[in-house]
Amino acid sequence: MVSLDVGTSKIKAAMAEVYGQDRHILGIAHVPSLGLRKGNIIDIESTAKSIDTCLNELERLTGIEIFGATVGFSSVSISIISNHAVVAVGNPIYEINEEDKQRVLQSARNISLPLDRTIIQTIEKQYIVDGYDGVKDPVGMVGSRLEAEVAVVVGAVAGIQNLQRTAHRINLRINQLVYNSLLASSAVLSPTEKEMGVGLVDIGGGTIEISYFENGSMINTTVLPMGGEYITKDLAIVLRTSMEEAAKIKENHGLASPDMANNEIMLNVPNIQGKETSKISQQVVADIISARVIEMSEMIMAEFEQFGCLEYMPAGIVLTGGGAELAGFAKVMEEYINIPVRLGWPENIKGITDEYNRPQNAAVLGGLLYNQQHMVKTPAGNNQVNGMVEKVSSWFRDLFR
Repeated sequence: MVSLDVGTSKIKAAMAEVYGQDRHILGIAHVPSLGLRKGNIIDIESTAKSIDTCLNELERLTGIEIFGATVGFSSVSISIISNHAVVAVGNPIYEINEEDKQRVLQSARNISLPLDRTIIQTIEKQYIVDGYDGVKDPVGMVGSRLEAEVAVVVGAVAGIQNLQRTAHRINLRINQLVYNSLLASSAVLSPTEKEMGVGLVDIGGGTIEISYFENGSMINTTVLPMGGEYITKDLAIVLRTSMEEAAKIKENHGLASPDMANNEIMLNVPNIQGKETSKISQQVVADIISARVIEMSEMIMAEFEQFGCLEYMPAGIVLTGGGAELAGFAKVMEEYINIPVRLGWPENIKGITDEYNRPQNAAVLGGLLYNQQHMVKTPAGNNQVNGMVEKVSSWFRDLFR
């Protein structure tokens, strides 16, 4: 199985072999991402080339040809809508079957949306059978009335179409299209955390995904149009250097907290042309980064307050994504929000090496877990593409008839 994470700053792909409930990671590849801004594709050709380069590298590492993948994505257009539906059980003996379950889910998906928005996926929060709530899977239970509470993930039609067109350019089949925060949660959150109440913050290059989980399911989510690239740009502007040099400074010497910096450590920073250099202390670098990290913490806190869950997160907040690897980020956010904050390592994936066991790989590795847990087989044995991708594929075919 293959997982693909289409991010603003990096494209990542991972492959695993599955043995029952166990899996063996065969390889992970990543390349710089071109053609995306704030999670949205702005250049299909460049994005397709980046994805193709990444998949070719994964094929080289594993020796296995790739035809399809579970694709994780993010966009500032993402939102979530809670809905509730009720159906009468059709079986005369009142035993709930898979058809009853699908009927109530289909009813829950019937929501009114603007023409430029579409349903991407449906998250099953709980079922209620004859008034008894908290049911995870009603199939096989006895009852005459079946209810479903769901969270419907909604996004822009154009964004999904552009992703589908990009995949078509390189003959890649999208087996499942999944919101990145769900993939990352599979890798870094424990069942207990999801049950009690936990916040998940995935800090990417161009977006920050903020999600809240409770009773085992995602309850709310939003995507902010900012990320780690903002910190890189701040460094480039203030230090009057290139984005490439600023990225190196952030990666090698970046600190989110000025308290962690050493004023005696001096860095040689080349100018934008790369000719002349100036000496800048690590303290100055930390001051620049800290200002942006505090702003991000303020915005993240405001979103959790908007969700109405800031006082109900006994499991705290889990930071993941490449931006979360900045030294001291979790410490600064914890001090600012006054809630326990930890780094989210993909610990739910067994047998991965230290090289891969990093927060920046949470979504792509989580995609392998999600793939295994949610992939539905058709009678012919092929992977069943989720409804949205199938619909977009139809639109795409119509365009070229």
